[in-house]
Amino acid sequence: MKIDPGLKPVTAPGTTETRAPKAHTGKPAESAETAVNVSPQAAQLQQLEAQLAAIPVVDRGRVDAIKAAIAAGQYAVKPENIADGLIDEVKDMLHAAR
Repeated sequence: MKIDPGLKPVTAPGTTETRAPKAHTGKPAESAETAVNVSPQAAQLQQLEAQLAAIPVVDRGRVDAIKAAIAAGQYAVKPENIADGLIDEVKDMLHAAR
């Protein structure tokens, strides 16, 4: 069993382009239409994001099966499996910290 240690920090890429600051006049900017073209890769990423969002985070069928097994007294906890999993996780975290 793997336990996700959390999100890894993300650093923003450096930019070499700088823009001169615009003077704020207090007037609202005039609205103009802008055409935006999305690359095929960006469109594919949007489609994949939508598919990932549709996947449930929790496998409800597995949760219900475990609940039923616990209620029926048929669910056995194996401490050696839990211990092995915890040791593997600590090893992974120590290896990732190097």
